[in-house]
This record gives sequence, structure tokens and C-alpha cells, in this order.
Amino acid sequence: MTVIQPKTRFAAVAAMMAILLLAPATIIAVAAPAGQIAQVNDTVLLRQDLDREMKLVSLKLARQGRPVDAQQLKRYEGEIRDTLINRTLLLQQAQSEGIDVKDTAVAKALDEFKAAFKDEKAYQNALTEMGFSEEMLKNQIKQGLTIKTLIDKEVLQKISVSDQQVRAYYDDNPNLFRKPEQVKASHILIQVPADATEAKQAEALAAIQALKVRIDNGENFATLAQENSDGPSKTKGGDLGFFSREQMVPPFSEAAFALQPGQTSDVVQTRFGYHLIRVTERQDEQTMAFNDVKEPIAARLRQEQEAKKIDAYLEKIKEHADIKRFPL
Repeated sequence: MTVIQPKTRFAAVAAMMAILLLAPATIIAVAAPAGQIAQVNDTVLLRQDLDREMKLVSLKLARQGRPVDAQQLKRYEGEIRDTLINRTLLLQQAQSEGIDVKDTAVAKALDEFKAAFKDEKAYQNALTEMGFSEEMLKNQIKQGLTIKTLIDKEVLQKISVSDQQVRAYYDDNPNLFRKPEQVKASHILIQVPADATEAKQAEALAAIQALKVRIDNGENFATLAQENSDGPSKTKGGDLGFFSREQMVPPFSEAAFALQPGQTSDVVQTRFGYHLIRVTERQDEQTMAFNDVKEPIAARLRQEQEAKKIDAYLEKIKEHADIKRFPL
């Protein structure tokens, strides 16, 4: 299970409120009592709970650059309700196991959340935008910590990834650990706008050809790049660092990968304009050493196990739960 640290105004609340969008509940549809959206054993979920959750989802999507209107958000209602149902099931299970998160832990988490804001006013504005009082926020934080404690105890502590599993994954997926051939190069760019006239294109071509002559006569490539290039790398003498073929547009890559260290290309035309390219280093394709990637592999395998086992744990709880869903 991935634990998301708060980096934006609402990420901490989202992390505390929803451990995961867990597997949808198996639910019986019945007639709806007024204002109710579901019942999980003896716990009733209300329309206001769903509306509050939907507002948080809307804010989260907006932060991700995917704003939605009310009609679009309505499509998420069923999924969001399932999240509320699953969370309720986990909280009930935690209560049955006597899990109790201390107030000191809640206070510490709240302080960490507040620290993401520049001042108290910004924090209060965030609460207002989310429709939360501080007491409501504390309650959501406590719920999140309670579920996390339960999942840690019942699922995560029982997961292990052996060295043999890590090695097998490395051996079975060689393409994931190959570093493609790369070159380190610098360039000089004379930009040519897409709508440039023939005269402007000819002027730019003449300028880059003149620079090529100066380089061939022994002038310093980096100095000429600093003085003449239109590219953002000009401040570094045109240095682009290492790159693979796929990272550049085809005409540029074809020219660069045809060069040996110390060689300068002829004039290369791309959609950006005219270039001169100088390669300074080459690296052949290589396979990353096992010791360099074993920790990321172990983390990936563990994460895959966590997702499966959390789903299985929740399904086991559902087997003994009485869940009713009412029409929205």
C-alpha cells in the first residue's frame, strides 16, 4: 500500500480519509430511507457524507488538472459510495479488535498537516474550501490512522518478499533493466518559426552555416553556443547531457548517434530550426546491475502483494457483513 505524503493543500486530508479506493462492496439494493445512501451493519451512511466526499474528490481532480463539473462528478457517485462503505467496514473491524488511536497521534498528524500551509489564515481557508471544521478534520485523521493501524497489523506485517523472488523478477524481466544506448551532446540552435518566410529561413540557414565554418576553423563550440544559440541550453554552452534516441526528434537523434566523440555534425534541420550537434561521450546499451535495482524491485513486489492482500482482507470482512445500498 502506498502512503502518500501531503504535498498540496488537500493531499493530507485525502490520504487520511481514504486508505485506498478499495474493491467495490457486494451490496443489496433496497428502498431508501430519507437521506440515507447505505447501511453497513448498524452504521447508516447519509447523503451529506457522500456529498462531502464528492467535494473532496472534485478538489483533488482539479489539483491534478482534471476539473469536472457537477454532471461529470455524478458519474463517480457509486464508486465514492463504495469507498465510504469499505472505510466503514474497516473502521468497524478496527473497533472490534480494540484498536484505539491516541489523541497524541492525531495531534501530531494534525500539526504535520498544518505545517503544509504558510500561515494560520491559509490553513483556515483550506478548511473552509473543504467544508470542514477542525474537529471534523481531527475525526477524519483519526479514522485514517485507525484504518492504517488495522491494515498494518492484519495485512502489511504478514507480507514478505524473499531474495529469491526479487532475483527471479530481475531474471524474468530483462527488458525492464536495460539502459539504452546514449550519447552526451551539445548543440547550437538557430530557431526558425513555423510560419517563417523563405527569406527568414535562408537567413537562419546562412547563420548556422557560418557558425559551422568557424567551428571547423577551430573556434570553441561551447563559446559559440553561448553567444549564438537560441536554445535554453545556451547558458551551458549548448550542453544537453546524456539522452537516448527516443528522447529527441528523429532528425536530431539520427545525426547525433551517427557521430563519434569530438565530432560535429553538418547542419541538421528539425521543426525547431537549424542545429549543429557535437557529441562528447557515448554509452553503449547496458543492463543495470542486480544490486543497483534489487531494492526498487523488492518495493514493487511488496506493493503488488499489499494491493492483493488488502483486497482479499476486505472481501473476507464483507463475507460476514450486512451491507445495503439505497438508490442515489
